[in-house]
Amino acid sequence: MNRPFNPHLCTGSEQLRSALDEIIKQLEGYEDFYKLRKRKRREVDQATFERTVEALVCDLVCRSAEAPGGGIHLPLGNKVLRKKSRYKGSALNKTLPEVLRIMAAEEMSFVEIEKGKTTFKVIDQDLNTVAMQGLQTVVRPGAKLLSRIKTYQLSQKDVCEAPDEEVILLRGTKPRGDKPAPLLEYDDSSETLALRTSLQAINKHLAAAEIDCGLSSVNAKRRRLRRIFHNGDFHSGGRLYGGFWQEMSSLERLENITIDDDSTVELDVGQMGILALYNIAGATPPKGDLYDLSSAGIPVAARDGIKKVMNAMVSASKPLTRLPKGARQALPRRHSLQDVTAAINAVHPKLSGQWCQGLYGAVWRIESDALVQVLTRLNQLGITPLPIHDAIVVASKDKAQAKKVMLEVYKTALGVEPGISEA
Repeated sequence: MNRPFNPHLCTGSEQLRSALDEIIKQLEGYEDFYKLRKRKRREVDQATFERTVEALVCDLVCRSAEAPGGGIHLPLGNKVLRKKSRYKGSALNKTLPEVLRIMAAEEMSFVEIEKGKTTFKVIDQDLNTVAMQGLQTVVRPGAKLLSRIKTYQLSQKDVCEAPDEEVILLRGTKPRGDKPAPLLEYDDSSETLALRTSLQAINKHLAAAEIDCGLSSVNAKRRRLRRIFHNGDFHSGGRLYGGFWQEMSSLERLENITIDDDSTVELDVGQMGILALYNIAGATPPKGDLYDLSSAGIPVAARDGIKKVMNAMVSASKPLTRLPKGARQALPRRHSLQDVTAAINAVHPKLSGQWCQGLYGAVWRIESDALVQVLTRLNQLGITPLPIHDAIVVASKDKAQAKKVMLEVYKTALGVEPGISEA
């Protein structure tokens, strides 16, 4: 099993730093012995060389812990390596193929290389910033690297995220199929600079926070958040991605994560998407459960199915032609999609012009802006929240203060005070 190369990793412990220094010294010794260089590298080129080796070693240390025998895949073509991009990181550069050749040399054996694969399934669609098109070279830890991993007892905990990664990402329109929307280059503006500054401050707090996870397969140092905007528009999307906790289930988070050596709780904003849609419509939502359609003939017991349909209607850009995945099991057989949508329009007439207009991007921008405000305010109070779109995980001791801040921020953002549930 192979995954895309993460070029944004760096050493996070003295053990890994020592191992990396040893590896770089051996690579340079190999170059000298075989006279591969006519002259010493310039200072900037030496920094690039060392950064490239560091990123490769760090990611292979992580891969060895995640899936022994697994590898990473990456592009070696000039189309990617010579292209200037704010996204790809300094480790993806024109010298990468030569660095890999030296690391894979028989006398070195730090990596093993398998060339020319094109059949990789696209994963990590939100955060994969390495071009997936064309040939991808597979790199696995070699015998010498595995030996260093064992000797220095290296694991994911010895690896950190490098500060050169872009945290404000702009994607274009999503193509058909399972391919992610392409990343778009952009010129910075006062808005993007402000977005980056606020998120960098949040990431700085997260990097220094006392956060632990009891699952050995999880790298609790993977905390850097990115905001991803969609459809080539900074007013669309903006959700936060990247934290290790986001890939865990709610139960896994509560059972395994501690913050400031304290147990955690999850605080969730109820009905966020529909409340944001009312805000976009400039209308006031009815009181009570917005997913309750019993007044229009759909039983309360069908709430889960109704929720799936309504959320699909927020995202869709044209009327639904079939029930979304998982909705049928929660709806009585006698109720068709047309019955449910008619009931939704009857209960929420003020949203008749908002459904199926592709407004998910505008909804997510309201949601994510509010979440960033919550994170910023809590950080200023010395509280560490872990965000999951419209929810946060906080230490149990900080629950009351966190809930108070959430209510204040979301009331301002939505125009009404939402419910905050606790898990």
